[in-house]
Amino acid sequence: MKKFLVLLLCLSFSPAFALPLTDESRQELRQINAFLKAVYAQRANDSAAFALLEQALKLSPDSAYIKRLLVAQALADGKPELAKPYNDFVPADTTDPEDWTVYGAYKWKLGQVDEAEKAYEKALALAPENAQVLYQYASLLSSLGSMQAASKLLELADKYPALAADIYTTAGNIYGRSKQYQQALAYYDKALAVSPKDPAAMLGRAEVYEKTSQYFLMLHELEELEKIGYGSAATYSRMGSVFLLVKDLPKAEAYFLKAKADDNGDVPTSYFLALLAEQKGDYARAASYVRDAADYNENASKWVQVSFYLQRLNQPQESLNTLAQAYQKFPGNVEVGYFYGVALNDNAQYKKAARVLSQVLDTNSSYAEARLQYAYALDGLKKYKALEEQLEMLIGENPQNAAALNLYAYSLAERGVRLDEASAYAARALAVSPQDASFMDTMAWIYFKQNKLDQARDLLVSIDEETMSANAEIAYHYGAVLAALGQTDEAKKYLEMARNEIKAADKLYKKIK
Repeated sequence: MKKFLVLLLCLSFSPAFALPLTDESRQELRQINAFLKAVYAQRANDSAAFALLEQALKLSPDSAYIKRLLVAQALADGKPELAKPYNDFVPADTTDPEDWTVYGAYKWKLGQVDEAEKAYEKALALAPENAQVLYQYASLLSSLGSMQAASKLLELADKYPALAADIYTTAGNIYGRSKQYQQALAYYDKALAVSPKDPAAMLGRAEVYEKTSQYFLMLHELEELEKIGYGSAATYSRMGSVFLLVKDLPKAEAYFLKAKADDNGDVPTSYFLALLAEQKGDYARAASYVRDAADYNENASKWVQVSFYLQRLNQPQESLNTLAQAYQKFPGNVEVGYFYGVALNDNAQYKKAARVLSQVLDTNSSYAEARLQYAYALDGLKKYKALEEQLEMLIGENPQNAAALNLYAYSLAERGVRLDEASAYAARALAVSPQDASFMDTMAWIYFKQNKLDQARDLLVSIDEETMSANAEIAYHYGAVLAALGQTDEAKKYLEMARNEIKAADKLYKKIK
């Protein structure tokens, strides 16, 4: 029996047992559906919102609310002329402040300032605590010209003394945004005279001091905010930047760390902390700060920055991996493509480097540095004809492109061809940068290939030991020159520096040993 009752109950709610909808009910459903569709479109900033609201109004032609939405949407779309047929939406006896706010905005847009003022005054009288109404009304008053605006705002503050501080602060914000800083300060001062610890007014005043480069006054204001418990990532970061400006790095770092504690991903804070860590040589911490930034996953430059720090940490593979990920994550990004190509060259992945850099040049043919790196890749691939075409293009565009001249000279020297031409290119590179150790090494290597051993030695001996020990190729060349001169003991010292990285250096070292 229990089962039967349950079944009967279910049947009573099935469509077969439902009462038929009346025409009036169907009309109401159509009205509701049309209205909801329009409102959802409006909330989603859909360009079809206005047309959908018009369709909803056709089904409910007496709806003052839909008319108000149409006026508001026309203003939001920047087409106030479309609002004209619907501007009768405000009943004379309305007590809805939103009616008067929208009507005031409409009249203001039409340039009917007196009518707009009256509408905002009615809205404010109905909802004196409504910050949006207050802001719009203060914005209107501030557009009237300095003297008239000041008079009106003072009247408004006198009329609503409980809102005086908010009115003055709002006026200060408006004048600050229009870069009328003295007037902005005057209103912030008025706000603080009424409410001495008003954080919004104090912050506004600090922003004006910042924009007018009065950094110590800004710092004082922010310190006062901190004392009353209104410190935040934004204020701490600004305080840190002031101390950074006066080179008080410990205090700067302390405030940036406070900012980070308040908001771990604060973008300016992450930037400055990474900068401070970099100055200390703490590249691991610098990379960590950059990764913590809220915009890290949307900012290609920050991936490049992290790869730089990893390189400085002597982690070339991790650096290359970071750039490889960035290359996939930010397709078409020129900066990432360029540095990824450089890293691939450094890793002797010349084929991949050539492909990546070629794609960069496809869209940025005037990118000289990318073309030079492309030439390095071609040299590594032994595609000498293509290499020389790229170098001649670079030198043709800039005859003093020392890096291109040097690469041309070195490539010819390594191949042992056209050595006089190589010497001319090397001389031109040295004329641009006479103290560049890599350029001096190229010329010395050409001398070696020409069997001008004394000249090669004299050039290489002028390179300092620190540079020599940090550059295996230069050390190998010097060792080879010394060995050819019969100075084997001295040659061993330099070949020892290079033999772990350069096979030819190891071979020569074993030979003379």
